[in-house]
Amino acid sequence: MKKLTKNMLREFKLSLARFISVSALLMLGVFVLIGLNVTGPNMRKTAQQSYTAEHLADAKVTSTVALDAKDRSTIRHLSGIKTVEFGHTTDVVIKNTQDAIRVQSNPQSLSKLTLTRGHRAKTASQIVLSNQLRGRYQLGDTVKLAAGKTDATTGLTRKTYTVVGFATSTEYLKKDKLGSTSLGNGTLTGFAYVTKSAFTSSKPNVARLAFTATKGAAYRTAYEHHATTLTNRLQKTLNRRNHARVQTLRTTLTDDIATAKTQISRNEATLKTATTKLATAQQQLDQQAKAASGTAATAQVKTAQQQLKQQRTTLKAKQATLQSAKDKLADAQATKSELDDVTLTIQSRNNYNDGYNNYGEDAARINALGKSFPAFFFLIAVLVCFTTMRRMVEEKRIEMGTLRALGYSKHEVMREFLVYSVSTALMGTVLGSILGLVVLPKIIFRAYTANFNFDHLQLALHPTYIAISFALALLSTVLASWLAARASLKLVPAELMLPKAPVSGSRILLERITPLWRKLSFSHKVTARNLFRYKGRMLMTIIGVAGATALMITGFGIRDSLNTIVDRQFSQISQYDVVTVYNPNATSTAAKKAQQSVTNSSQVKRYTSAYFENEYATTSDSDSRETVSLMVPQSAKQLDKYVKLRDYRTGKRSKLSDNGAIVSQRLAKLQGVSVGDTFKLKDADGTRAGLKSPVSRQCMRAMAFI
Repeated sequence: MKKLTKNMLREFKLSLARFISVSALLMLGVFVLIGLNVTGPNMRKTAQQSYTAEHLADAKVTSTVALDAKDRSTIRHLSGIKTVEFGHTTDVVIKNTQDAIRVQSNPQSLSKLTLTRGHRAKTASQIVLSNQLRGRYQLGDTVKLAAGKTDATTGLTRKTYTVVGFATSTEYLKKDKLGSTSLGNGTLTGFAYVTKSAFTSSKPNVARLAFTATKGAAYRTAYEHHATTLTNRLQKTLNRRNHARVQTLRTTLTDDIATAKTQISRNEATLKTATTKLATAQQQLDQQAKAASGTAATAQVKTAQQQLKQQRTTLKAKQATLQSAKDKLADAQATKSELDDVTLTIQSRNNYNDGYNNYGEDAARINALGKSFPAFFFLIAVLVCFTTMRRMVEEKRIEMGTLRALGYSKHEVMREFLVYSVSTALMGTVLGSILGLVVLPKIIFRAYTANFNFDHLQLALHPTYIAISFALALLSTVLASWLAARASLKLVPAELMLPKAPVSGSRILLERITPLWRKLSFSHKVTARNLFRYKGRMLMTIIGVAGATALMITGFGIRDSLNTIVDRQFSQISQYDVVTVYNPNATSTAAKKAQQSVTNSSQVKRYTSAYFENEYATTSDSDSRETVSLMVPQSAKQLDKYVKLRDYRTGKRSKLSDNGAIVSQRLAKLQGVSVGDTFKLKDADGTRAGLKSPVSRQCMRAMAFI
């Protein structure tokens, strides 16, 4: 036994290079297999811990108007809701800039902020900024806020605040895409937190909700399905409440408008009469002043003149009051025309938090890579290791025969190969597991989360993947050596101590094509025969070269595809430079003024008008929403000057008609529609509108254009 052990150790020493190469190949396969398959779960676990720590709201209720007592009562009594926290929010711009930020009241129990520096806002003059603004402002600096629109208010009691802290929040996971707004450049630059007392209104306009039963952690199918189902059901309740409050507001405004019109009409008549009387009195006083000759008469005229002056002042005050009443009436009429825009919506994390959905999709993409790339790497490693271990056994053929002749059993002779194989598999698995559990996940995490507010990846031990990797490593080494040794040990020792007879040659198909075979050189003929003589080596070489080539072409293809996206989108498809948006339900004067700001500008070469609306579509097999930009151009003929609608395969121009819609290729694929099919679009409150697609798989970017 000692001799066999010494012989085994001597084999390790003499074939150290082979041991290292086989272990390295297995390490690479294990590294890729474990690394790609554990990164997705680790990313989700990292996010789940952050969501739990900050108690990220499961859903969020938003309203275009403040929530009154009945609204809050309806939200508190929604079924399936455990915790409700109301808050204030408003969008403002940093003064003298186009940078918009979203200011919110300090959350108490849901969607709490995480301070990176400083402390929470404690007074109405203090503010906590998002961590993205940390380099722009320092603790103790002051930040000045503005409404961002003419004749608008910020909704805050102050315009200047002192920066007392910086924070991150899982409600805003992305660094470069915090959300959209109607102010500034249309995109939020940051967010901020102040006390409730910093808001002018005592009524909240947002509510954060926590479910009673989450049914699993974030990103799990059970949780996402529960969140989608529950929010869709609760939206119907909120729609009923919203309809009732809109009717109440409409009735109240109608009564107020009617009363105001009556009062204005009466006041106008009164003022008209008073103005006429004042003019007549002034004429009479002027005549008296000309006729006055004595001191007493002159004093009497002056006294009357002073009384008329006071009456004139009183009249002007009443006229100002009348004008103020008319302005309030106009505001009330404008508010009434905008009641159709009043909404009360509930959204799950997938919809109110853009970063939440994007992060989950990134983790899912890595999971998809883990199902394909590792198999390819391991296939190459298995083939190489399998061939290497079989060749090792063949090289030890004479030694095996000698040991058998000396009386050692087959199991004792085979033990050397099994120990060697297990050692290489164990070494490759251990090293590959360490690198796959630690190094590769961190590299992928840094690449995918460069624009997310996650700093550290939560690592975890995944014994299942380690066991699978070790089993595959054993399969590629132990099985190969066992099969080769088993076949050799079937021979008698005398035959085993002789060199193995070469594989018998045979005629190949190419030889039967006599004219072609005769033109081949001797080396080419030998090469052709060896290809079919050693089929295992040929297969291993073909798969290895093909795999390496495929990986290189894939990398170059991804790079070239990404590099052409921007040029194709903004040079070939989108032909416009600026988009302006206004509320069509505003007063005609305001809408006309907004239009003229574009049409009368000397910097605008050409323009066209369009109706634009954000809708969403869903599918039966998914719990996420697909945002759809719905655009109806005023002139279908003018559209081609601003957006080129082309078939993505043929490049043929697509024309809009009154019989349906042109949809993007991605939307058609997600909805599973083709020419003539119909699918459903939904508004923010879940109401449906059918959309027919006469042309599917088209390349369209629908917006309102300038």
